[in-house]
Amino acid sequence: MKINIEKVKHLLENYSRLLEMVIVIAIAIVVAVGMIDLFKYGYLVLQADVIETYSVFQNFLGYALLLLVGIELIFMLLFHSPKAVLELILFVIARKMLIYAKSMEDLVWGAVAIFIVFATVHYLVKDEDGHLLRNDDE
Repeated sequence: MKINIEKVKHLLENYSRLLEMVIVIAIAIVVAVGMIDLFKYGYLVLQADVIETYSVFQNFLGYALLLLVGIELIFMLLFHSPKAVLELILFVIARKMLIYAKSMEDLVWGAVAIFIVFATVHYLVKDEDGHLLRNDDE
C-alpha cells in the first residue's frame, strides 16, 4: 500500500489550521469575557482612595494590556504575517515596561527593544505585495 505524501501533507495542514482556529476562538471568548473584569477594574479605580489609586490603576492597566496582547495574538494566529508578530512583541514589551519595570535599567532596555521592533518594521518587513511597510512619500 503506497501512501500519497502530498495528500497526507495536505490533510495535516488542514488539521493544524482547524486546531489553530479552535485556539483563536477560545482566546477570543476569554478576551470577551475578560472585558467584564476590565470594567470592574475601572469601577475600582473610581472607588479607590488616594493612597490605593496608583496600585489599582496599575492593575487596571496591566489587565487591559494583557487583553490587548490576547487580541494581538489572535491577529498573529490568523494572518501569519511578520507585522502581526512584531506588533504582538511591541504590546508585550509595552506591558512589561508599564507594569513590571522597577528600575531605570528596565526602562532603557524596554526602549531599546521598542526601537529594534520599530526599526525592523521600518527597514525589513515587507507587505503582501513585496513593498516595505513604510511610506516612501516621506
